[in-house]
This record gives sequence, structure tokens and C-alpha cells, in this order.
Amino acid sequence: MKKLLLLITSSLLAFVACSQTVSNPNKDESTSKKESSTNEEPNSADEEGSVVAPTLKDPIVENDGTEEAKSYFDGLEKKIFLSQYKLHGTDSQKEEQQKEMNDSLKKGELLFDRAAQNTKWFVPATIQKGNLYFAMANSVKNQEISATNKPDSVAKDVHIAFEIISYYEQARPIFQQGINSVRSEKITDQNTQILEEYYINTYYENCKIYRDLSDIYLNSPLPDSAAVAEEYIRYDGTTKEDAMEMTHEDLEAYREELSSKSREMKGKAISSCTSGILKAQKYDLKNEQVEATRKLLRVLDPNNSALQ
Repeated sequence: MKKLLLLITSSLLAFVACSQTVSNPNKDESTSKKESSTNEEPNSADEEGSVVAPTLKDPIVENDGTEEAKSYFDGLEKKIFLSQYKLHGTDSQKEEQQKEMNDSLKKGELLFDRAAQNTKWFVPATIQKGNLYFAMANSVKNQEISATNKPDSVAKDVHIAFEIISYYEQARPIFQQGINSVRSEKITDQNTQILEEYYINTYYENCKIYRDLSDIYLNSPLPDSAAVAEEYIRYDGTTKEDAMEMTHEDLEAYREELSSKSREMKGKAISSCTSGILKAQKYDLKNEQVEATRKLLRVLDPNNSALQ
């Protein structure tokens, strides 16, 4: 592949490859029952209808260890898990902040797992365990990033997007197992609808992110042709005419690569929305998140069979 693709495309797509290795602080996917009563500040909803974390209604329970989980989450919320929290500073400072949050997430999961052993606390605890991953996604989503519209900045935006996606994907099985357990064990809890909304929201949020990634690739700027041609002339001894011709070929190849990635991301967006709607049908879920997902899919793929 020519010089431009080696210099530019490798930079952009290397970040995409990172999507396979983004933060997963809990490889041990123990999505056992969880619990915690926590009156949390609502996450801010966006104009497209992202889920708003409501105030959970605490069941009255004897001293069974759940207070530790509740107070721990309340402390996290005040410290670093506010939805408005942003990773900030240099890249190394952001890495340190994220490590602290990952450590807190793992500790919080253990506490909520223990609290959820009490059936009365199972649903609130499951919601809050999954919500830890939502909070992690928000902290990454809200981080301070450069606003420059250059290939390396676009690559960083792509990496951030895949990291956010990974947190929603890690939250999903927590909510799904919660729904399965509620139904199989016939648990009655007034917070069950919240659990169901969070579950569908993991599909909805990722659908939006993939849609945005599609736009990022489609609108990604091309490198300056004169600068690329100069590289050929300076380092390869190419004539100006040949350099311009090779640059044109490189730019066209790069443009097609971006278009291909844009189509791939749109396909993933459609797949995520479709999966969310089909899961809602499977569990017979009817809530605002289902409607928001259907609305988004109608824009992306009006003839999708899941909309019928």
C-alpha cells in the first residue's frame, strides 16, 4: 500500500483495533444477583431519549450487609461516579483516573453481589451494579478531548467511542440476567421496569455510537495533498508529476477505506438497534427505551423487518 495509507490509515485503523482490547475491569463475568438501594442523582438524558436513572425505591430490610453496599455507592457517586464527571488532564493523568475508577467498579460489584443475596434487594442491586458500567461510560464520554479535526484526532475519537461501547456491552448481561432471574424466581419489585429500561438502553446507546462512528468516518478529513506529494519528492526522489499522480491514487484509496468503515459502522448501528427491538419482543417489554430504539432504527433502516 502506498505511503499515504501507511502513514495515515494505519494511524486511524490502529485505534479501531483497540476496540478489541478496551477496558474490561472484570473479566470474570459473574453476573450473579445484586443488590443495593441507592437514591442516585439522575443521569442527564439527551435529546434523543437516553435513559434517565430514576430514584430507586428502597425496600425495608433487616441488617443484612446491604447498608455497606448502599453507603459505598453513595460515596462513589459523590466522588467519581457522577454522570457529569470527566476524565481530565494529560493522557497519563486520565489513565490514572480511569484505573482508580476501575478499581472502584470492581469493589462496588462485589458489594452489590453480596447485597443481592437478599431477594428483596435483588432488583435494586442489579440495577446499581449495571449502573457502575454506565457511570464508567459517562466518564469516558465526557472527557476533555482536543477539538482539532485532523486524522490523529479522529482516530482518538474512534478509540474513545469503542471504549464507551465496551462498557455498555459489559453492563448488558447484568441487566439480562436480572430480568431472567426476576421472571424465573417470580420476584416482585417495583423497580423491575427500571431494570428493563436499562437493559434495552445498552442496545440503544451503542446504536447511537455506531451511527456517530459512521458519520466520523464519512466526514473524516483527507490529508493535505501537497504535503503528501512533498513526502514522495523528498524521501523517494519522485518527480513532481509522479508524486501528484501517486498522491491522487492514495487519497482515493484512503477515501474508499473511510467509506467502507462508515458503511460497516452503520451496519453495526442497525444491528444493535435491531437486536434491542427483538430482545424487547422476546421479553414482551414495552417502555420508552423500546420506542426510542424503534425511532432510531426507522431513521437508519426504514424497511427493517424488526419494525413490522
